[in-house]
Amino acid sequence: MAKKKSDGPTDILASSVISNPNAGGMHPAGTPPNMMPMNMPGNPMQGNPMAGNPMAANPMFAMMQMMQTMMGANSGMPMGMGGLMDPSAIPFAANAPATDNDAGLDADIIRPALLKNRIKNQQGIELGCVLDHLCLRDDRKHSLGGVPKGCTIALAGPPGKGKTRSSLAGLSKVALTGMPVAFVIAEEGFYNPPEFGRDDLCSRMTKIGLKTTGLGEEEFAQKVLSNMFVMQNQYHRGKSWDDFVGKYRYLVEKENIRFVVIDSLNMLDPTRNRTADNLSALKTYNHEKGITCLCIGQIRDTGMPVGGEALMHTADVVFIVEEMSLGSKEIADFWGGKYREKIEVVSVVKSVTTPILQYPIRIDRDPETGVMIAHASQPADYPLLPIVS
Repeated sequence: MAKKKSDGPTDILASSVISNPNAGGMHPAGTPPNMMPMNMPGNPMQGNPMAGNPMAANPMFAMMQMMQTMMGANSGMPMGMGGLMDPSAIPFAANAPATDNDAGLDADIIRPALLKNRIKNQQGIELGCVLDHLCLRDDRKHSLGGVPKGCTIALAGPPGKGKTRSSLAGLSKVALTGMPVAFVIAEEGFYNPPEFGRDDLCSRMTKIGLKTTGLGEEEFAQKVLSNMFVMQNQYHRGKSWDDFVGKYRYLVEKENIRFVVIDSLNMLDPTRNRTADNLSALKTYNHEKGITCLCIGQIRDTGMPVGGEALMHTADVVFIVEEMSLGSKEIADFWGGKYREKIEVVSVVKSVTTPILQYPIRIDRDPETGVMIAHASQPADYPLLPIVS
């Protein structure tokens, strides 16, 4: 006769047994039909302390429960449901995490009344070429004596007019002052082994720098090249604008770069469809880091730089090199040229931080360096204003 089942709660670890008509044997109370009893020889669960526990049917749940309990014990924080702290209780916990110092939306809001040194005078960085004369001091009677410091500058013009050579000379002069400078190359390669027989960009930069500074090669390496870094980002090597941004930020922040020449901005994006947008992003970063950046660009047949009016609007300063046709004898006489001759002039289209020269300057090139200089026939009515220190 089967033992009568108790009306009270059943203890699954009790040693009482019942007869299982389906299995034809005796099973401990609570053992499901067709399951091997715990105390029978050969049962793999025999001796397991978790056997008979309801969580044993779900070992993953048991493991999670155990890990949560251990984490709560190690952290010393009060535990909530399932071993985790109720988020609403965190501010009241004894070991609550430190408050977040993120300014949030206030980070982009400035109170000018709280700022100090609000009025500043624009400083210049001397490059040693005609560009030093195009931006003016606030009195409009003197040249700034350099390109505006801390600005992102576009220098656009046809090829072969001395833009790169003038920029390389400027790099050397700035590096000689001890300021870390960078040269970003997006077109040709920088250095070739001697057996290639090519007067590469490194060679040309060194020769221009030697002439500009008047130093010997060893002294030039110590005083100039030691402050100069060259970053290659040639598009024909598969480099993209995103590649440039990552390397540019790395170099600027690692070496504390303060003056940069990019040759050329257009080639950093071979599609040339986002030149103005790229310049806008670059300018924002340069402003945050206090970098003076001279971006060499190309010019279209229309006379507009690649990037158009959007680029001219975006840059802090825009210099344009172009050819001028002397279409009449009067114009030819004024500019010291010949009738129907084409001369080269440079103009400053805009500068957001300084007054600008309101007329173009006729340019010549230094016979030794190829740097852009003012032509001897610059009209007296369009004089170069003096530079004061």
